[in-house]
Amino acid sequence: METTSARADAFPDPGMLEKRLAAFLDERGITRDAVRRETDQGMGSPALAVAAGSVLAGFGNHRSDLDLFVLVENDRLTRFPIQSHEHGTLIDVNIRRAGAVRETTADLRARPWPRFASVGESGWNHRRRAINTANRLGLGLPLVATPPWDAWHAALRDPWLADVVEQWWTVEAHRLAQAARWLRRAKPMAAATRAREAVVAALNARAAAGGQVYFPAKWVGEKLKALDDTEGLAVLGDALAPPLDPRERIPHCLDLVDRLAGEPAPLHAVLRWSTGVGTTVLDDRTVVDRWQLRALEVLRSDLPPEGSDAVLWSGPVGSALPDDLLPLFAGDMLWLGVAHPGPEVPA
Repeated sequence: METTSARADAFPDPGMLEKRLAAFLDERGITRDAVRRETDQGMGSPALAVAAGSVLAGFGNHRSDLDLFVLVENDRLTRFPIQSHEHGTLIDVNIRRAGAVRETTADLRARPWPRFASVGESGWNHRRRAINTANRLGLGLPLVATPPWDAWHAALRDPWLADVVEQWWTVEAHRLAQAARWLRRAKPMAAATRAREAVVAALNARAAAGGQVYFPAKWVGEKLKALDDTEGLAVLGDALAPPLDPRERIPHCLDLVDRLAGEPAPLHAVLRWSTGVGTTVLDDRTVVDRWQLRALEVLRSDLPPEGSDAVLWSGPVGSALPDDLLPLFAGDMLWLGVAHPGPEVPA
């Protein structure tokens, strides 16, 4: 399948953003100065404050809230969310330490991804949050922009950010599809859900390639509508149909992922312990628990200890999982990432 638009229009011009914000505020009787005052919550003077979210992306409606992303020069702060209802509508104020956002955004642009070292659960979630923050800032309208943050914000609107968004969703589609394959026999309904999520991820990648780079997955339908992508919308409707028969739904969705996302090679599946896993070795076996609420026994004594970041298993995407590890994956004891082969993978 081919995308329907060039990515040159990925970032709306400031005039369009001004119109979207003005329409939202006028409908609610809120002044721009009132919104600007919300950016200063006593955590430090805003170095950069951006109105963002679905309203600025063009997808908002009368029930939408307004997101404000605020960067402050405060080394004691990591992130500080505040919800304001002072003006009769919800304004989400997300305050971030400016230096930390600059560093994580630079990593998105400079570091190869996905690599074995960064596909643990925490690293994966960290990248998702970093993309979300950079994406909201890049697609938003600056209300406050002091030097040098005005130039830094302008650089977010370069093509690299659109590339990062498309790459994330493509890789996530292959990751979810791999999970569906492994869960197919043990948990068919869960596998059908993962397969459906994989199609949605692949469609988000398709939308990003076409110029709709707003990151949140739930707006995929609106992104495809904005692209006038009737084929993509038909695929979305098909994928979201209830999985009444997983035996048919799973291979159908996996076929859609193959068509949308392309060949997964050279990506490798990478398994590490999930958060909250504990291990106890008993002679020739290991008892693996999750949060000490449920446990499984594995006939192996050579598994990495709890808390280890070691790779339990890896292989090309599409490979079968060893039988003794399949119950651990189906039991949510293992976290699945996908990565390009690195030094850890023998030639």
